[in-house]
Amino acid sequence: MLIKTLRMKNFRQFKNTTEINFSCDANKNVTVILGDNTFGKTTLLQAFNWCLYGTVNFPNNDKRLLNYELSVQMHNGEQETVEVEITLLHDNAEYIITRTQKYNCGGGKVNGEAVPSIVVSCKREDGQTKPIDFIRIKETINGILPEGLSTYFFFDTERISTVSDRKDIGKAIKDFLGLSAIENAARHLGDRTKKTSVIGKIYSSMDLDGDAHAKEALNKIQTAEEKRTAIAERLQDCKTEMDHYEERKAELEQILRDNQSTANLQKSKDELERKIKEEKRILTQLIEGYFKEFSISALPFFIRPLLNVADGFLKEVKIDDKGVRDITKTSIMELIKRGHCICGREICEGNEAYQHLMAEIKYVPPESIGNTVRLYRERLKSLSRSSERTYDRLKQLCESIEHSKSRIHDWEYELEDCRKKISGKENMARYESELADIRYRLRELEAKKSRLYQDDGAQKRDIEQYQKIYDSLTANSEKNRESKKLLAYAEELKAWLEPECKRKEREIRESLEAEVNKIFDEMYHGHRRVAIDEQYRVDLIATVADIEIISGESEGANRVKNFAFIAGLVALAKKQILKDIGVSSESYPLVMDAPFSNADEKHTASISKVLPRIAEQIIMFVMQKDWNYAEPVMNQRIGQKYLLNKISETFTKIEGARL
Repeated sequence: MLIKTLRMKNFRQFKNTTEINFSCDANKNVTVILGDNTFGKTTLLQAFNWCLYGTVNFPNNDKRLLNYELSVQMHNGEQETVEVEITLLHDNAEYIITRTQKYNCGGGKVNGEAVPSIVVSCKREDGQTKPIDFIRIKETINGILPEGLSTYFFFDTERISTVSDRKDIGKAIKDFLGLSAIENAARHLGDRTKKTSVIGKIYSSMDLDGDAHAKEALNKIQTAEEKRTAIAERLQDCKTEMDHYEERKAELEQILRDNQSTANLQKSKDELERKIKEEKRILTQLIEGYFKEFSISALPFFIRPLLNVADGFLKEVKIDDKGVRDITKTSIMELIKRGHCICGREICEGNEAYQHLMAEIKYVPPESIGNTVRLYRERLKSLSRSSERTYDRLKQLCESIEHSKSRIHDWEYELEDCRKKISGKENMARYESELADIRYRLRELEAKKSRLYQDDGAQKRDIEQYQKIYDSLTANSEKNRESKKLLAYAEELKAWLEPECKRKEREIRESLEAEVNKIFDEMYHGHRRVAIDEQYRVDLIATVADIEIISGESEGANRVKNFAFIAGLVALAKKQILKDIGVSSESYPLVMDAPFSNADEKHTASISKVLPRIAEQIIMFVMQKDWNYAEPVMNQRIGQKYLLNKISETFTKIEGARL
């Protein structure tokens, strides 16, 4: 595919008719259009998208296409036309694609047709030009360049951050490189469970009249096949989900590796916070213990000198201390009144027991002070004993309190230091928690996948069992023999196509990765490589201590990666790697808006050197400041050059420039 011309009429700031001729010369295959910001470079890129696919992507979702100056000059009943026409070469034919939208003024407002019209004609080598049927226009355009890949060949460098964001990128690449033809053939053949497929129709055409057992066997085979299809879908869902988790797991592991010091600091911070909390609890208990001990032992401790003086004084006092401890006159008189002792002996006036009790009254208070003094001395001794260890206990508690306060102070200092080091950094704990959850989910999915494989094996055994029954019951039918022969051919072809398709896809992906890396090495000044996975996601890989890891991407590195990926696609298309199975693919141009934005001088020079060699045609809209770095390298490849002349904010002219 080569683009010959772009003609615009009243498209945005390009008022009236503007035509650009692009260089199709193999040696001078670069067309450059110079213009600063707001001069219309992005509008030129969107003109291609609108003409081919009917879509535009302007800031603020602005869908207005008619030139603003014309729009404000229109009166009620007047009509203006927006038109974009592209002439291109593809597959030895010339295509003219024209998309038109009419704008009418009514009620003081200008509105465009809801559905623009499109006309496509094809001029073959014999000179005959034929219009393409309207119902085949979309198919024809997508056959030239799939819409799913259009953003990679009509490339807005400043607005695309990565080349592999689209979920349908894999399908688009297969379409682009011709692999979808094999997949479609395999899908069209189908299988026995799909009655509308080739194999399903042959299988259902078997003559089973009058053979209930054969019908039953066939139904069980088809039921088992349906179950296998459902299992295969669940397995694919399981695999997709596992791929998603594996990808996230790798990202999290990389984040944790890159931030191991932060993770360690966070663990230290959490441990310090736990220790401080526990130590404060202990400190509270120690302080409570101190006050409790003080409240109990303080009085005996502080009066201890007085106790010693009192005890010494009482020792010098000569007091008869013959009384029974704690007995009083009242209790003796109560015994006499009762008439018998607690031992049972009778007490009456004049007997021996009575006389002894009356004698005892002399030694009990208030008649005798002896007992009272004795009890007081015993109390003094008790208080003295309780105060002997008061000082040691209070001292030990004070030391423990001071030690606890010191530990808390030291840990709080360490905690503050950790917090300062962690400040501004991400919380690794949530990543570790998410990683643990993902590992758990992956184990569950692995177990689920194992169960599905077991179920699939059981269904496969049932199919083989009932297939033998079915074959034996239908072997004698001539019609069935013919159908079985056709079925065998179709299934053999399907059995060849499916692994061949997978082999070719793997070959394409490996070839694409090799091409992209070869180009990336020429463009990038560093030591990284590009990896493309099964979903065509593109990552930059760095080697650290002999271990390959997904590395972070600067804006410049990401820009080079994008160019390498697209140039790799173009280079792969040129090689036509599917020639051996009769499928060919075309060469493609690169149409780029601001291709060198955010790239440094060295990378700009490298990109300028590689792209014209890889692509058959380069069309670029560039700012003069970026072109200053690219021109010395690309100058010999310039076939056409234009300047954007901004007349006003709503009107730009395109002028030819001297080469």
